[in-house]
Amino acid sequence: MHPDPFLQALPKGTELPEAVRALHSVCGQYSGRCTIKAGGGMLVALALRCARMPPDGRDVEVKVSITRNGAGWLWTRDFGGHTTRSRLSFDHRSNCVRERFGPVSIWLKPVSSNHLLSIQILGLKFLGIPCPKPLLPRSKTIEWQDESNRFRFDVSAEMPVLGPLIRYQGWLTSDHEQKG
Repeated sequence: MHPDPFLQALPKGTELPEAVRALHSVCGQYSGRCTIKAGGGMLVALALRCARMPPDGRDVEVKVSITRNGAGWLWTRDFGGHTTRSRLSFDHRSNCVRERFGPVSIWLKPVSSNHLLSIQILGLKFLGIPCPKPLLPRSKTIEWQDESNRFRFDVSAEMPVLGPLIRYQGWLTSDHEQKG
């Protein structure tokens, strides 16, 4: 069995808050709330639609299902009825996570520091065409455990020239544990 791609991309022995490690260790169902803010403009809207990102919303119910599919993991996120699916796998060549949203593939590097898991964007391809480095989106995505022992997330991306693409932030708790 292949461990979660984020755990594979971190150095051996990396310490993570329990809620973060748990979400990245087992398949399961998670529920919580979040706020979503999409960037403005026609090009940003097109980019978000291609990646199947959710629309704006405040205090939106969110459900996340994490399952395995061979060497990859499938994440299905339901943002108040809008479904976003991605397939995550560990890319051995770059030692990072590859996440695919429809025609968009993103290479992500997790970094653990001060009880936070930060996720940086290293590369992007749209329909197999690489994004030039100067146009590569930047992310300030972090995951952590709050004082109520909930998994917290703050996912954001912005693109040079276009500006903010999307930001969604909130919390999740496990509906029930499933086997890893």
